[in-house]
Amino acid sequence: MNWYKEYSDEWKEIIETVARECGRTELMVEKDTIQSMFLYELSKSELPFVFKGGTSLSKAYNLIDRFSEDIDLSMNRKITEREKRQSKNEIIEIANNLGMILINPESIKSRYDYNKYIFKYKSLFVELPMEIIIETSYYQRVYPAKEHIVESFVGRFCKERNISLPIIFAASDVVMNVQSIQRTFIDKIFAICDYRIQNMQDRDSRHLYDICKLLSQVKLDEELDELIDKVRSDRMCSKNNPSAQLEYNIPDMLNEIIRSRFYEHDYITVTQRLLYEDVDYDYAINNGIAIVAKSDVFEYKK
Repeated sequence: MNWYKEYSDEWKEIIETVARECGRTELMVEKDTIQSMFLYELSKSELPFVFKGGTSLSKAYNLIDRFSEDIDLSMNRKITEREKRQSKNEIIEIANNLGMILINPESIKSRYDYNKYIFKYKSLFVELPMEIIIETSYYQRVYPAKEHIVESFVGRFCKERNISLPIIFAASDVVMNVQSIQRTFIDKIFAICDYRIQNMQDRDSRHLYDICKLLSQVKLDEELDELIDKVRSDRMCSKNNPSAQLEYNIPDMLNEIIRSRFYEHDYITVTQRLLYEDVDYDYAINNGIAIVAKSDVFEYKK
C-alpha cells in the first residue's frame, strides 16, 4: 500500500495545483500532505504526544516559510518504559499503514529517550524514494502545550478558496497537542548554544531563521523570563543540554556566536536554500539573537 492508495491520479493533480498556486514545489506539498496524514493518525493515540519544533511552527502557527522534513515529537509528562515501547510501535504501525518503510530499524531502541526514525516513501513526482524523519525526545516533559489545529498546504488552500476535494482528506486539519511558540523559542536559543559548544554547524543554522521569525510573536518579558528559568532548570538534568549548565552565560554565548559568525556559512549554503522568502544571514541575526543578547531574560535568576 502507498499513502495515496488508489487515488494516485487525483492526488497528483491536487498537489500540482496547490504547488503552482502557492508557489511551492510539488515535492514539498506532497511531503506536507503525508506529514499531515501521519499526524492525523497519531492524534488518535492515547499517549500524550506533543508536536513541536520547526515543522510545528509552519503547520500549527503558520509562522515560518521554509522547507522542513522533520516531525519532532515529545510528551507532556514523564512516561513509563511500557509507554516508550508503545510509542515506538504506534509510530512504526502508522508509517507502515501509509506505505512508508523504516530504513534504520537497527538504530531505534524503545528504551532510548531519543530516537530518529528515517522513513522512505514512494513519490508521485520522482522515481527515487523520498524521505520523512520522525524524531522523538523524551528527556523532559514539554510545557506549555495545548490543543491546536495543525494545517496542511492542501487543507489551507481549499479553505481559503472554499474548494471541496474530489477525494476524502481527513488530515486537512488535525487537532493535537502542540508546544507553545514561547517554549519553542527558548528551546531554539539553547539549541544554537549547545551546538556552538559542540562545534556543530551542519544544518543547525536554520534555528537562527526560526528565532528571527519567532521574535515577532514572543515578548521578552517577565513571564518569558520565568519560563526560561524553569526550562533551564529542567535542561540542567540532561548531559545533552550543555549550555543550560551554570558555567555558561547565554547572552555572552549569543554575542560570541554573532562575533565569530559561527553559523554564517551553513546559513548561506543550506538554510537560505530552504527558505521561501528573502531572509539573509545578517537580517536573521540582527532581528533575532542580537536582540535576545541585549536582553537579560536568559540570565539565570534562580
